[in-house]
Amino acid sequence: MGFGIAEVVIEHARHDLSPALMHPNEIAAVLRAYRERQIAISRNEKINLVMIFRNFGERAGTSLEHPHSQIIATPIVPPHIRFPIEQAVMHYDKNGTCVYCDMVKEELRQGDRVIVNSKNFVAFCPFAARSPFECRIYPKWHAASYVSIEDSRVTELAQVLSEVLRKIYYGLKNPDYNYIIRSSPIGDEDTRYLHWYMVIIPKVSIPAGFEIGSGIYINTMPPEESAHFLRQTVLP
Repeated sequence: MGFGIAEVVIEHARHDLSPALMHPNEIAAVLRAYRERQIAISRNEKINLVMIFRNFGERAGTSLEHPHSQIIATPIVPPHIRFPIEQAVMHYDKNGTCVYCDMVKEELRQGDRVIVNSKNFVAFCPFAARSPFECRIYPKWHAASYVSIEDSRVTELAQVLSEVLRKIYYGLKNPDYNYIIRSSPIGDEDTRYLHWYMVIIPKVSIPAGFEIGSGIYINTMPPEESAHFLRQTVLP
């Protein structure tokens, strides 16, 4: 018999409000709710992974129109999550550093793929983006789990997330998208080789047979071009 926990986070009282049009303070309240629920769910000894995500639009898999996010917790860590963890361990064993911290430093050094750069966070289109306009938001300090984020940094994260979502909303004409918070499995909150982050994937392309069959994604737009487009998008 399967076991898990599923929760819905109601983001706003308005039924028709896009997250891109919410005030950053309203987004911050949602981000704090994520953190508090992840902390509470993590106390369940049967749970090993807490997944926080948002589906926006039919192409992203949403089934409810009202603004909402979801939290699903499972007793297992799926293979596609465990594999990157194993690679991060290998990088740490070989180099003595967090691969994600190294990646953030390199993205900041190059700058070509950066969209938003704040004091404690950087948003960029990753070098190996799976689809056009895929974005990631990383904390600049090392932290394996989202549960460790402080209130002041939640406020800053909300401002960065708001700016990225608005650039996607206005620049790409309000596409459907998914966003996910990638955080360490329960028990690994203090590891030196993991790093939490957010992924935002606008639904501007459709995975076809090759992608589904191989797990290898074909991206027809260089991430540098995606980042440049979003960086140059003028917000009202």
